[in-house]
Amino acid sequence: MHRFTVDYSKDRPDPRVLLNRGLFVDGLPRLIPLCRLAGHKPVVDGYDSTYGHDRARWVACDRCGIRPKPQGWLDPDHWDLGQAYTGPFLPALPAELSPALVRQLARKGMKPRTVHSPLPGPWPEHPTSGIGAQVIIGRSMSLGADFKIGSPGSEQVLAAHIGLGPLGAVYVHTENHGRWIQRRLNPRGYNSRETGISIYHGALWWDIWARRDEHRASDPRWMHGNVKIDPRHYFLGKHTATREQHGPAVPGRVFMPDGTSYEVTLKLERWTRGRLRGRKTTTWEVGWSSEAGIPIRNHAWKGNEVFGSGVTVSASSVENGQWQQEACARIAIQCAKDRTRYGYRPPVPEEQGSAR
Repeated sequence: MHRFTVDYSKDRPDPRVLLNRGLFVDGLPRLIPLCRLAGHKPVVDGYDSTYGHDRARWVACDRCGIRPKPQGWLDPDHWDLGQAYTGPFLPALPAELSPALVRQLARKGMKPRTVHSPLPGPWPEHPTSGIGAQVIIGRSMSLGADFKIGSPGSEQVLAAHIGLGPLGAVYVHTENHGRWIQRRLNPRGYNSRETGISIYHGALWWDIWARRDEHRASDPRWMHGNVKIDPRHYFLGKHTATREQHGPAVPGRVFMPDGTSYEVTLKLERWTRGRLRGRKTTTWEVGWSSEAGIPIRNHAWKGNEVFGSGVTVSASSVENGQWQQEACARIAIQCAKDRTRYGYRPPVPEEQGSAR
């Protein structure tokens, strides 16, 4: 069993957050008393692609969700999802997948060859799992609660959270514990199901047994919805925001603290926000874009640069025609904060020469 913690406040420092820490325990034994007494109940698991022709079938226990090793690759034309598996099992793990050989190769810095056996292998003797939690004390983005039932392919089988807004939030999840519940409630497909309520933008929102992060036109009204609870919506009308571009796009140059500079394109817009009745506010905002991008990370993969965003400038800078300078300065501050967050290090001249 392995326990560890993660301090998330280092990634997103916020003076309003007193604590933002993750707690994890890995290697916990799976509690499967019925399967240990009566044996596993093998069924055919897998998927049928919604938008293509990809199909796959393998074997899993219908009670605890554990898969044999190897899990098997069955013919989708002969096996239906949820069907009891009555076929044979391999008597033992193939030699290239045996735990002893895996450890032996790992000591030599080698990885075993993956074998896709058409037949499932033996059931794991000592399956393990993990649990995790995240505790936030202080400002939280959420106000509400929800509960998730994962799918057969979910790494987090059960998950829940309670958000208390300015007081904080608590998130908990299991990594394989609770497969029995998942197999009973959501055994088909690869969409997790979510039930919860939340409050934001002056409305009460709900999801009831809804697909996580997915909305379909065929979903019934009761599955997703919201109702306005802000009394201003009924007395002053809905909140509106309109924008009007002020002049054509103009070029600009952003000077970073490391001495580099980047060409950007600036568009000045006047935003008017407020409700249909009552006082409205006006702000000047600049949307900027860069073809080459401004680097903020040192990772080897793509996504190291930011190619555009928006900043707010003062009305006085617009009146005296200095809004371009203020916008470029604010862009530099914005990117400098991102660089600090991601630990960016500007390349030394030798690295720049070798890159070229």
